[in-house]
Amino acid sequence: MRLLPKEERKPDVVQSSCPPRGRLGIYYGGNRRTSGTQRSSWSAELKLKVPENLTQQAYRLIRDEIITGRLNSHQRLTESSFAARFGISKSPIREALNRLESEGLIRIIPRRGAYVPRFTISDVEEIYELREALEALVVRDALLDSQTLSRMREAVRLAALSLKKQDKRNYVRHDATFHAALAQASSNKRLKKILENMQNQLLILRGQTFELTSHRSIKQHMKILEAMEKGRRGAAVRLMVQHIRTVRRRLVAHLASQARHPSSPKKAPSPTEQK
Repeated sequence: MRLLPKEERKPDVVQSSCPPRGRLGIYYGGNRRTSGTQRSSWSAELKLKVPENLTQQAYRLIRDEIITGRLNSHQRLTESSFAARFGISKSPIREALNRLESEGLIRIIPRRGAYVPRFTISDVEEIYELREALEALVVRDALLDSQTLSRMREAVRLAALSLKKQDKRNYVRHDATFHAALAQASSNKRLKKILENMQNQLLILRGQTFELTSHRSIKQHMKILEAMEKGRRGAAVRLMVQHIRTVRRRLVAHLASQARHPSSPKKAPSPTEQK
């Protein structure tokens, strides 16, 4: 929305205590000239009230369901099914799915629909092997300041709170924030870019590991943070490697169990059973 230039405004006809309406029912000035400050404040107020568009809403809802595991690789995702669920047309759904595909969160197959990527044991081994090497480098060389450390500590606190509430979506978000804050502290731009490109794949895998390693991960994050705050980089590197190997080992074991018993997959241990 924008304010109309003076030459486009209609002349005042009726005196009123309220400014007259312009295009789209917006008030633009009344029976007296308004200052630039007034117009700016009206514009800012209007911008704050603009609702989230349908494409963004659909994108956010579908993305959350992918991350939390409500949508998985066994389900066919179609524009018509989401349009019926959300009560909107197919057009914003199509745009949302295209965005999710560009981020690597789904795969669209022409005339068949969209699917959440299925990670094999080999995929998980490769991803976590690469992640282990990269994040060990980040811990070793990160340029830490008080702001980064504070952000990491807050991420641990919020992840623990989300776990207590069994809020998987926000747990995954705060877990990712811990690692992202550390990666951003790296002076190696290429290293940061590689980790950013892996982030969406890791979001799906983090959702899968919530029931497997969440309690242990929070404790390991805190130990990593404490070691870095004390300047013990070598210890922090070892702790990070141990953390990633723990997640990798448990996820691989879980996938192997599912492969052995596809009709009745083994239930993952609850967060309380991880202790």
